[in-house]
Amino acid sequence: MGFKELTLRQNEKLLMSGSANKWETFGSKGGKLFLTDQRIVFQAHGFNFGSKFDEYQLSDIQTQGNTVNIKTTTNLISFNITFYTKYGEELSFVVTRSQKNEWIRQITEAVTSLARSRISFPANIPEEDKENISAQIKVIQCQGCGAFVITTAGNAAKCDYCGRPTVG
Repeated sequence: MGFKELTLRQNEKLLMSGSANKWETFGSKGGKLFLTDQRIVFQAHGFNFGSKFDEYQLSDIQTQGNTVNIKTTTNLISFNITFYTKYGEELSFVVTRSQKNEWIRQITEAVTSLARSRISFPANIPEEDKENISAQIKVIQCQGCGAFVITTAGNAAKCDYCGRPTVG
């Protein structure tokens, strides 16, 4: 299909890649989806119309309260990953059912890592305490609507989309 390997940035790590479709206003286009520890990238097949390379920073994924705006839906054949950027753009990718659990796991880990990296601590807290606090952060998928919810281990958090309580 003529895909080039994704060029990684300095200190960037490829977490996952696979065949996918990107839903757009007038249908979908096929290609390959990449997840790194910094961004989500879609590379379209050469015969598709429109942009052939779309990238979205994980830091640009919209959050609402303690919920990361990534929703998942599934049917008998495919699995949709839908999220919104801070700029109001809706992005929806379709991946195979056989890869859905791995996509969920990898996205969850990437979002968790990003959440941990955004924690700020007072200067007088020892490094060991900072590490213990960071390790308690979890990202779990809401059983009601599929959104990712950030919480701490053993504590309940309310999904900002459907209101369902979730426990980390």
